[in-house]
Amino acid sequence: MPLRSYLCRVALEAGLTLACALPFVLIAVWRSRTRRWGLLLFVASLVVLDFALGEIPRIDGFQHLHWSWQACLLSTAWPFLLVALVPGISLASIGVTSRFRQGWLKPSIVALLLALAVPALFFILGARKKLDAEGWAFLLIMPGLAEELVFRGVFQSLLNRVFGKPWRLANAEFGWGLIITAILFAGSNGLVAVDPQLHARIVPHAAIAPVMLSFVSGWVRERTDSVWPCVFGHNLSNIVIPVASLFT
Repeated sequence: MPLRSYLCRVALEAGLTLACALPFVLIAVWRSRTRRWGLLLFVASLVVLDFALGEIPRIDGFQHLHWSWQACLLSTAWPFLLVALVPGISLASIGVTSRFRQGWLKPSIVALLLALAVPALFFILGARKKLDAEGWAFLLIMPGLAEELVFRGVFQSLLNRVFGKPWRLANAEFGWGLIITAILFAGSNGLVAVDPQLHARIVPHAAIAPVMLSFVSGWVRERTDSVWPCVFGHNLSNIVIPVASLFT
């Protein structure tokens, strides 16, 4: 991919995603009276970074693979680099911990069932997906690991520092960070589409499932203080349609 095309693609994807999130950011700024502009700009720069890493042309060893292993591995890696380089950000602060809040299991199971219900509904409506061995391995490991570390781990945690967590639902405190993260997540999962000719468009209906799943994962992140239940639930939700498709 020529450098110019690469930069244009990253700018379009990241720019449109941030534009979709901007109305919610402005409302959050107005409601919370935040003045932490530096941290907000830092989060925006991390959004651009994540898109930039995801669009890097595949190197040898990944080119023959059908699934985006390279992009997911890079997304998995950069939060740990962030922890190593930025003072005040720790593994625990982004949810990379096995110490869950007391009473986390039952609500997490309920949330998991809700997350599984979303792809089950799409299966009932006609969605089908057949996988080869690589596809099964990828969906069982990578999407949840990469995306939950980035979105629920880094973005939601940092946005919570900006806007706080003024709301409470079923013993989980949360705030605008959860909502804004859901929009960012949708932007990287279908809301923003850029074709090979660099024609960009926003596809509102493609955001329905990502936003719904993001709300569930975001709540689980706050209820458990960990990203690992989110990773587990995310990957399980990804294989609902392929598993059901085996029996049709």
